[in-house]
Amino acid sequence: MEALGKSFSAMHSNVHVRRLFREDDGVEGCGYFHKRPERTFHVLGNVLRVTFNVVASPLYLFTPRVVVQTVDSYIQSSWLLEYATTPDSVLSNARGGGRGVYDVTGFLPRWVLEVSIAGGALVGFRQIPYSEEVAQAEYTALSYPMLSAAVLAREAGFVPGPAPAGREYTLADRRTISEYFLRLYCSAARRDGNPDRTEYIWLDEFCLSDDQVQDEETISTQRADELGRLADVFRGAEQVAVFCHEENCDHTRLSCIWSQRLFTIPEILHAQTVLRLTRRPQGAQIFRTTGRAFREAMQTNAARGNKWHLYSIFQHTVNAGAVPWQVAIHALVVESIRRDEAGGFHDHKFLGRALNGLLPRRSRLSDLGNGGWNDLAWLLELNQGFYNAASLAAVCSISEDHSVEWLGKPIDPAAGNERLEPVVTAFPVSSDSGPPALTVIAGEQVGFRAKPLKRDAFGLYNNEEMKGAKILTLCIAVALAIISTVIVASGSTVAGIVLYYLTAVLYSIVELLVGTMYLERDGWVFLEDALWGDKLEEKLGEQDNNLRELTSWGERQLIPEWEAPGRRPWFTGKLVDLRSRVYVRTTVVARPNAMVPLAIHGSGVTCMLLERPEDSEKEPNIIAQKVGMCNVPPYIFAQAVKSGTIYVGNPKTDTD
Repeated sequence: MEALGKSFSAMHSNVHVRRLFREDDGVEGCGYFHKRPERTFHVLGNVLRVTFNVVASPLYLFTPRVVVQTVDSYIQSSWLLEYATTPDSVLSNARGGGRGVYDVTGFLPRWVLEVSIAGGALVGFRQIPYSEEVAQAEYTALSYPMLSAAVLAREAGFVPGPAPAGREYTLADRRTISEYFLRLYCSAARRDGNPDRTEYIWLDEFCLSDDQVQDEETISTQRADELGRLADVFRGAEQVAVFCHEENCDHTRLSCIWSQRLFTIPEILHAQTVLRLTRRPQGAQIFRTTGRAFREAMQTNAARGNKWHLYSIFQHTVNAGAVPWQVAIHALVVESIRRDEAGGFHDHKFLGRALNGLLPRRSRLSDLGNGGWNDLAWLLELNQGFYNAASLAAVCSISEDHSVEWLGKPIDPAAGNERLEPVVTAFPVSSDSGPPALTVIAGEQVGFRAKPLKRDAFGLYNNEEMKGAKILTLCIAVALAIISTVIVASGSTVAGIVLYYLTAVLYSIVELLVGTMYLERDGWVFLEDALWGDKLEEKLGEQDNNLRELTSWGERQLIPEWEAPGRRPWFTGKLVDLRSRVYVRTTVVARPNAMVPLAIHGSGVTCMLLERPEDSEKEPNIIAQKVGMCNVPPYIFAQAVKSGTIYVGNPKTDTD
């Protein structure tokens, strides 16, 4: 009786007869066609369904519901079968010719400065080719931000001239500004310094290209090549002098502008000896320290500032073997991308050159230069044996533009969400639509419906609170059917048939009415905030009483948060698991219809949200577009289905 009372109470509060003919907005109905309420023949499809169920109720009454459900859900969108057509490897067509090959290590600078110092002041300097004589005497590499050198020049009264479009200074002005820094270095007080000496110095603006060359294109090519050797140039130096214009700065703190640069990492990562060039009220001073001690100080300050990727980078160099290559490469890539963006270089023009020489496998310089993201993809596939790109894909926000869809600004690592372990294997591949795509191998995926919510036509059988009504209705239907059979057997055929027909009609009406109370709670759906707002539980509860209380997955689990893109339309929403009643907030650029787990990230599983074509034949290679990221509970693996390969790339346009 308690179960029966519970059923009648639920029916009294939640039955909506109107939904039999016109479904609520945002919900897919149970009609034979045009199931969405905005479709033209939506009402007609529902009328035909109700009519058929009533008219054919005698036959429908004793048809096993499992058969009806199977037929009803037979046609579903599925990506279980991926096409065997595979894209080319990124390395199959090297920019420098042939196929991708590793380059040798141990590059040396092509030019250095021979600097004359007398009385602790710069007397003169000239560019000379690197030679055996320089190798024997050894050289010092100077590391500094151009902004700090510009401060020195401005204080000395230098006024730069007009610069070409897209540049802050002309090459001539950059060299003049760098010379002011060179003068400061030569005059700085030091304990071990001879006031009269000759030094060999590598200073970027004077050593990136041959000063005898006047052709701008040749100069640009030479400078780009030398930047690709930067890590080796600083690794080979006897000592590295670091500088910023702030007084009393020791250059190990996160606030130091020198330590925030993209090229700081290759310049300091393998330095044997560090000269801290610091401005004091009484003048500039140089303090000598070992490279290890300097990096340990930077590592400590990174930990204090919760910069855990930077911490991992220095931990990898200070304590060799403590951090595996997977973690170290990930930290280097993420930190470099974030530094590049912080410096205003959103096109990542020099990203590949800054990383080249820091990873286990080095690229030929002739193979770099296809653009920032393309160079990064090249290096990632070149180092596939050491790094799984699924880690990078798991932390990248939505791209600002359509340059490379699966790449974007990485999230800022924080304690709790920086724990990351890939659960699939991923690496870049060549794409017909241009930029490299991401291949995910041996992955799993969860599909979403095109219309997120769907009315449950079999709510009478799928809900515990309807157990009493279901048993009572079935018992009455069976009893009346038996009575009808007895009446027919006694000779009153018409009366028996009429009673049986009315019994079937009554049963069908009850089933139809209960069907207006519930939704199919069969997995994850995406609900836009613009339609559902902040009162998600209240509005879902109006559609299905079982969804009045949901559990939020997010803040308590320390899940990562991806940044919203700044240059393209985006909207917010919630991913809701209707079965487990869990939801998570997310930001997308289009409605997702699938998600792919990439990594165990913090306490949950980070997934890439995809928009996949319904017809895979149109996109045999690149069949999915990344539209967002999310972190969900680990039970997602019990809901996902296996998929051999998934390609994530840029959507093709009409001009492709």
